[in-house]
Amino acid sequence: MKKYFVALTTTALISAAPFALAASSTDLMVRGIITPVACTPDFTGGGDIDIGKISSGDLNPDTNTLVGSHPIQLVVNCDAATKFALNPIDNQPGTSIGDWFGLGLTPDNEKLGFFFPKVMQVKEGATSLDAIKSDDGGTTWEKAGDAQAGWLLSVAATGGSAPIDVKDVTFDFEVDTYIAPANSLNINTDVTIDGSATFEVKYL
Repeated sequence: MKKYFVALTTTALISAAPFALAASSTDLMVRGIITPVACTPDFTGGGDIDIGKISSGDLNPDTNTLVGSHPIQLVVNCDAATKFALNPIDNQPGTSIGDWFGLGLTPDNEKLGFFFPKVMQVKEGATSLDAIKSDDGGTTWEKAGDAQAGWLLSVAATGGSAPIDVKDVTFDFEVDTYIAPANSLNINTDVTIDGSATFEVKYL
């Protein structure tokens, strides 16, 4: 009987004075890990792909035109084996057609086109690996066939689905570049193709 009375009284107090038991402070915590390992990414050829000069008359009127398909390697060298991911950043945000990397805008602010790096193979030395990607910061992973802005790109053992410790990894890409349909562009003068992406190493 006494226990029932205490519970009933407490309920009445909370109901009558809802702020009487409210916390007057809250915590902010900053967490993380400092790793002694450092990884350095480097594109072969300085990461520079030159499409050359393209005539607007060679563009498809109603569909995207493939104007270049170029192989390129990205080599990531680490001081020691560690889990890492690449974070591809579009340096021309808002200019791409679709979910790829933009090529900039025409003088009339029309989206010029896009490029995307297809993953052809990944190796650590002579060992083949699987490329995997994540769009939720690394909580879940799926097999990757390309590098995409906003998706982390990492490596797993063949047939695996989780990042593994690696030291020196080579990504073989094929970069396809597309120009938007000619009927969506007003090209009265030379227009510079100006696509750019940054691949940032994130430690997992």
